[in-house]
Amino acid sequence: MPAVVLGAVATREVPTAAAEPAAASKLAVRGLSCFYDGTQVLFDVDLDLPPATVTAFIGASGCGKSTLLRALNRLDEMRPGTRTTGTITLDGEDIHRPDTDLQRLRRRVGMVFAQPRLFPGSVFDNVAYGLRAAGLDDRRALADRVETALSRASLWSELRDRLGQDARSLSPGAAQQLCIARALAVGPEVLLLDDPTGALDPIATARIEELLATLRERLTLAVVTHAPQQAARVSQRTAFFHEGRLVEVGDTRVVFTRPREGLTRDYLTGRLG
Repeated sequence: MPAVVLGAVATREVPTAAAEPAAASKLAVRGLSCFYDGTQVLFDVDLDLPPATVTAFIGASGCGKSTLLRALNRLDEMRPGTRTTGTITLDGEDIHRPDTDLQRLRRRVGMVFAQPRLFPGSVFDNVAYGLRAAGLDDRRALADRVETALSRASLWSELRDRLGQDARSLSPGAAQQLCIARALAVGPEVLLLDDPTGALDPIATARIEELLATLRERLTLAVVTHAPQQAARVSQRTAFFHEGRLVEVGDTRVVFTRPREGLTRDYLTGRLG
C-alpha cells in the first residue's frame, strides 16, 4: 500500500498521537508498525478501543486505516510479505502469542468487509457457517442462534420466511446486514467493519448506521469510513490517520469541533485529502 503524497502537504511533519490509558480498553495497540514486502505502511501506532463504543478510523485512501483494522484480528497475515512489530492485546492478552488460536481470535474479533461476501447457499446456511465451523451441528441450537443473529442484525422480520432463499439474491443492503448477522452468530466481543456502507445507497447506509448504534451497547466496534460525516454520525471516538501515522484520536465531538492538530483540521475542512 503506497504512501499518500499530497503535494506540499507531504513535507509537513506528521505528529504522533499520545497513547491513551489502557485500563479502559478492550483492544490495546502499542507501538504497532506494519510492513508489506519491506515497505512500512503503519508507523508506531498507539491506540485503545474501549468497550461499548464505536471508534471510527478516518483519513485519505492509503493512510493505513484498513491495514490497522486487519491487524486487530491478524487477518493482515493472510497477505504474503506482511510483517508487524509492536503489540496488540485483547483483554490484556497478547494476540501474537505463539499459542494463540487464530480461529478463536477471529470469532472473538469479527470482521465485515466493504463488499458483502456471501457464500453459495441459503440465508440460513450463511448465518450458520461459522457456528458449524466451530462444531455446532444440533439443528435446534443452530436455528436458535441463527434467529438471534438475524434479530440482532435487524433482519429477522424480513427474512424469517425466506431462510431457504439463495443468500446471493438479496439486495446489497440486506446482503451486508446478513454478513453482519453471520459475524454476530459466533458471539464476537469486537466487530471490525471496513467501510461497510461504501457500496450501499443512502437508505441502506442509514439502516447500517442505525444498526451500529444498537450493536455498540454490547460490543466494541471499529469502523473504517471514507466519509467524515459518517464518522461524526455513528462514532463516539474518532482516530485520524495520515500517511501511516495516527495523528489524533479522541472524543468525536472534540475531534470534529476542536481538533488539536492542523492536519486533522485540514482534512476535516477539505484542504487535505
